[in-house]
Amino acid sequence: MRRGWLAPVLRTLTIFLLLCLGIAFYIYGDRIIGDLQEMAAERPDPALLAIYEKFEIEPLPSIIAGRNPMASYLDMLRRESCDWNALYRFSQELQAQGYRREAAKALIAFSNKCTPSDIALQNAADIFGQLSDYDEALKVADDLIAMKPGVADYYYQRALLRQQAKKYRDAVGDFYSVMGLADNPAILNSTVFVGLAESYASLGEYCAAITPIRTWISINPGQNNTARAQALIKDYSSRENCTATYAKGSDRFPTQGKNVIIANVSINGVEGRFIVDTGASFIAVSKSFATRAKLPLENNASIVVQTANGMSQAQQTTAADVKVGHVEATDVATVVSNDDVALGPDIDGLLGRSFLSRFDVTFGSRDWRIETKE
Repeated sequence: MRRGWLAPVLRTLTIFLLLCLGIAFYIYGDRIIGDLQEMAAERPDPALLAIYEKFEIEPLPSIIAGRNPMASYLDMLRRESCDWNALYRFSQELQAQGYRREAAKALIAFSNKCTPSDIALQNAADIFGQLSDYDEALKVADDLIAMKPGVADYYYQRALLRQQAKKYRDAVGDFYSVMGLADNPAILNSTVFVGLAESYASLGEYCAAITPIRTWISINPGQNNTARAQALIKDYSSRENCTATYAKGSDRFPTQGKNVIIANVSINGVEGRFIVDTGASFIAVSKSFATRAKLPLENNASIVVQTANGMSQAQQTTAADVKVGHVEATDVATVVSNDDVALGPDIDGLLGRSFLSRFDVTFGSRDWRIETKE
């Protein structure tokens, strides 16, 4: 009796459950199938996993990886994983899809694992900078400069990153390197000089901030002596009251018709023989003269400069007092060369624009004149 009663009930329940499942599938079947398809699609292709692993990025969602042009670039990398054109386009598309950090990581991995590439590192540092990840950006910038230490653009890029990271003292050193690597400061953009001035101003060294602006003006007074440049000088001068001690005096010196002008220059009370060099961005002195003149070198930035013998290391410092005849200036940007031979025999240094730009300087066939700016 009991068994005969239970069997019809179980059959009824089974039919009811099957009917419920049928109704549910009828109503939600498309969604269930879609979810199952999506779950299957989210499993990355093993061939793509090898690409992601090589370039040290997380697997992309299949909806991104499976759509052109991304799918095309991934297929190119699947076939040739060190194809620069494919990798570069891949990194561009990653950025376009919002995967900017992944784009930077892929560029770095390419340089590390395929071919050392300064272009890849430059782009990666720029991406990290745009993401305000200055620690990573500066690590890449350091590697970039280690790879190509003679390229001024890479020091400029790092200078801007250091400014954004509020590492102003380090930024000053990089701006000096940009100027030191230039064969002629006239080829430099105004942003180099303004950037250096802004870094000094951020350090509260407003008198020092004037020199880069004066240097920029002196390169081409007719074009560069703008209202903005004068406004910056006026602003910096008022903040530190440096107008009176910045530069003073006038004098004239014989040239004797020579192309190379030698001047007796006193730095911190120590006299030396200097070449007057309007092509030098700043005063440069030999290491032996720096020692005699007691120029401060501790904790100062090491910079890169271009000399007659090629690229050389130097140290950035400040000369407290510089005199030429009856002309005097204080707190003058100076670099100390590690390559004394490059300055020439019996020459202690170069009298460059960090001093000369503070004055009106004219060169004639018989003499050269230096006068306080009006």
